[in-house]
Amino acid sequence: MQKGLFILLFILSQGLIGQAVHNFGNLQLHSKGLVGFHTDFINDGSFDDNLGLIGFYHSEESLLISGSFSPAFYDFETAVERNLYLEVPIIIDNSLNFIYGNITSVRNDKNVYTKISENAFYEGAVDIAKIDGHVAVEGQKIFSFPVGNGNLIRPLLIEFIDGPFLAKCGYFHENPDFPESFSTGFDINRKDVDLSSIHAQEFWNVTTSGMIQITLNWNSDSNLDSMVEDAENITVAGWDKKNEKWTNLGNFKYEGNIDQGWVTSNTFNANDYEIFTFGFLFNLKNKDSGNYALTPNGDGANDFFVLKIVDEYPSNNLVIFNRDGLIVYEKTDYRNEFNGIGNKKIIQKDQHLPAGVYFYILEIKEHNLKFQGYMYLAK
Repeated sequence: MQKGLFILLFILSQGLIGQAVHNFGNLQLHSKGLVGFHTDFINDGSFDDNLGLIGFYHSEESLLISGSFSPAFYDFETAVERNLYLEVPIIIDNSLNFIYGNITSVRNDKNVYTKISENAFYEGAVDIAKIDGHVAVEGQKIFSFPVGNGNLIRPLLIEFIDGPFLAKCGYFHENPDFPESFSTGFDINRKDVDLSSIHAQEFWNVTTSGMIQITLNWNSDSNLDSMVEDAENITVAGWDKKNEKWTNLGNFKYEGNIDQGWVTSNTFNANDYEIFTFGFLFNLKNKDSGNYALTPNGDGANDFFVLKIVDEYPSNNLVIFNRDGLIVYEKTDYRNEFNGIGNKKIIQKDQHLPAGVYFYILEIKEHNLKFQGYMYLAK
């Protein structure tokens, strides 16, 4: 009887205005209380010290949470066929249960989000029930953001190595080169030398600080098979804000195949990055033209780094890098004369370079052409 009375007083004290419940008072839902919204909720009062369960339900239409203040829920669940939309942030203090439908906010406004508090958790996140917008988390050392777009869930797992255990994440099914939700792009052609390419279909935005690791997952919808042959050549790439280029953040561990799997980065400083996606490493097993083995031992076979393309384009520029991205050799108007001896003071100029993998970029600026690949330099 007390529970039914509470719900009745709640509706009367707030007022059903049109198709919305409007809170302009000071309300609190007590322990074991149950309230279900089947209409929009406008929060212009205090609604931030609740216990019990509050749910939003509609089998046909969308619902909206708006107002001047952020409501805080203890236990929260949503079953809204055409999505629950947010115009203000909401806070979950204990549990979030996805039944069906997304919690959706404007993608280009990070100030509207769903916040998961320190002791809160969620369950039921799937393709058709997740957060289509931004998620914030506070006080949790390891957290998987239940983010996605449309009918696609694309979670990102974060692990804090040190403080502050505070982060915000959103997923974008957009080309990072020309994103619709950002005023500037993230040029996929500006990248570390050991990255053959950058994924042009999706990316995540993570705002945080401190030392972290992140894990990205993919499935067949990611179409990674068009970019790389083996899962071992998938890595995490982050947009370096200072240098304005994509950096290889590593594939510390990975699991799966080219159709479905996940990859975890190395530990990195989150202050330097906010945009992340998949990067692709050169396939060192690839024997196709463009990747080479160099054995400068004087036997007449593979003594020099020969690029047939320079015969056609003699006006060119060749740059060779080591695995650390340092230039070991550079030559304008290259004529196939590199024999493993560097001309930069990386170790010692005009000395044989250590055996290992090196990467090259050959540019023909006159025709706006660029060729890149790797070579294995043997002793």
